[in-house]
Order: sequence, then structure tokens, then C-alpha cells
Amino acid sequence: MKTFEYDVLLFQVKKQKDFEAMRSALNERGAEGWEVITAEADDYGYTTFLKRETVGTKAASE
Repeated sequence: MKTFEYDVLLFQVKKQKDFEAMRSALNERGAEGWEVITAEADDYGYTTFLKRETVGTKAASE
């Protein structure tokens, strides 16, 4: 059975350069195997929820 781990990132976005920092952070996470599953905007910026499949969990349980 596949298992996953989750992470939450908060981004304060007030200027255009903040979007560049957000994009950079998400690209770094993507290179580590993380995938954004949803993002929510509010008055303070964005909250992103990420997941990635855990490695080796199935073998350990067998």
C-alpha cells in the first residue's frame, strides 16, 4: 500500500517579487518529490499543502 507524508508552506505575498520567492520554494520542493495538492489564498498570502510518497514503508511492513 502506498503511504504519503504531508507538509504545509505559508507564503506572505505582498509584491511581485514575493511570487518569485514562492515559485522558487515550490520548485525546490518539487525537486525533492513534493507535489502541491491544494493552495488557499487569504488576506495574508497563500497556504499550500504538499504531499509525497514515502519510500521503503512497504518493504518494512512485509
